[in-house]
Amino acid sequence: MLKSDASGTQEHLEHLAQVRALAQSVADSISAIEQNDLKRFEIHLATQERLCNRLTGSKWILPSTARDEAVDGPALRTSMPEEIRSAYIALGRLNRTYAALLRRVRKSAETIIALYRSHGEGYLPEPSGMRQRHTWSCEV
Repeated sequence: MLKSDASGTQEHLEHLAQVRALAQSVADSISAIEQNDLKRFEIHLATQERLCNRLTGSKWILPSTARDEAVDGPALRTSMPEEIRSAYIALGRLNRTYAALLRRVRKSAETIIALYRSHGEGYLPEPSGMRQRHTWSCEV
């Protein structure tokens, strides 16, 4: 194996690990929302941001053998680009589920806020024209 092939394989492995870690973090965020665990959700959100920054900062591209396969027919290649592609497809599917869940959560929160605004005032004591004076006393 050539040194460049080894470093390319290592880059593929690192990239694949980051994509899989991002997918796991998204799944954990969904679980945190389902369990109303805000602290855990915030932790996974920070993890997702860090992983996305790493992935967008990397210069990973699909190897030319995989790109040329559509033109030249099947070529000898490793399964690594296919694994990365599959990981991205799974991540995309998970992202769509995550986005739908966040839309439903936002809509539910807006509904609760609207209900509280329209009916929440009924739970407050009636304001009186005169301010009541309260004194605290204690018998010993």
